[in-house]
Amino acid sequence: MAASLTDFLPRNFPVIQAPMAGVSDSQVVIAASHAGFLGSLGAGMMEPDVMRKEIQAIRAATPKPFCVNLFVLDEIGDAAPDLGSIPWLTELYEQHDVAFTMPTKFAPSFEAQFAALLEDAPPMASFTFGCLSKEQVAACHARNIYVVGTATSTSEALAWIDVGADAICAQGIEAGGHRGSFLTSAEHGMGLIALLQEIRSETNHPLIAAGGIATGQAVLAALALGADAVQIGTALLPCRDVLLPAPYRSALLKKPFGEKTELTQAFSGRHARGIQNGFLIAGRKQVALPYPLQNAVTQLLRKSSSQTDGETLSLWAGQAVHLMRDVSLADLANGIKAEIKQTAQNLQENWLPCFS
Repeated sequence: MAASLTDFLPRNFPVIQAPMAGVSDSQVVIAASHAGFLGSLGAGMMEPDVMRKEIQAIRAATPKPFCVNLFVLDEIGDAAPDLGSIPWLTELYEQHDVAFTMPTKFAPSFEAQFAALLEDAPPMASFTFGCLSKEQVAACHARNIYVVGTATSTSEALAWIDVGADAICAQGIEAGGHRGSFLTSAEHGMGLIALLQEIRSETNHPLIAAGGIATGQAVLAALALGADAVQIGTALLPCRDVLLPAPYRSALLKKPFGEKTELTQAFSGRHARGIQNGFLIAGRKQVALPYPLQNAVTQLLRKSSSQTDGETLSLWAGQAVHLMRDVSLADLANGIKAEIKQTAQNLQENWLPCFS
């Protein structure tokens, strides 16, 4: 690829809006782009025709570059899972008086999504939950798509580099939502500070830092540790131009301490970090179906809670959740920029002279 990561980033603001599936649709991408972030479409759960419409909407609204994110998944078919192995979940449906209906489909076909991606050729595409093949990366490059692979360990980063990825998104254990692990243990990941330094010691590839970043100070710290850009997710969620279920936004703006978040497989079958609630606590140490089966069979229970108390809603959030702000995306971007500038000035005045 002739392009570099900096070609896609807003000038003097190397911050990417995280591609949060189920949240970051075209309207969020457009708003984030207008606010000064590099927008990312969370297309992991979208059918190909929906992907195409969302990409068209983004292109019609802004000339700025954007990213499309997909989940790398094996084809699973539509055979119904055995709910006998997860009685705790059926009991929760009964307790909350929610009627359960077995889904007829559990996830979009990644093969079909990937074909749609190549056809629509967004400027950048990122991938998580797995690793593309060399042939798939080459197909992206043939369509001038810049490829970003998600890694939660150095071995995963090197695997992405081996298949020809253009950049690596290093996801620390602090990050909210789903872990992108595919070679290493998802529940015992590395903190972002250690992960960035370790990956940087092994490669000069462009790195995007993700996990626990909510302020300008954190952005500057990640850049100092070797990142070329950062990706922010949780901090964007409570922004006024992002449509969230009311209980979700309320939980974020209560500003719980990071210790009130934890990793769970109960909602989706893959480890993901969220704010503790009734469902997460009930699902501790319980058996879950593999992703995306568990994700599909909990959908009705999660939906039932989205407009009530949020106790069975997946409240995905990273460990920096205590730092949330009730502002617009534009005000958040401006606030982070001001913090970067002030922090850099403080370092220049108070600390750098000590080392000269």
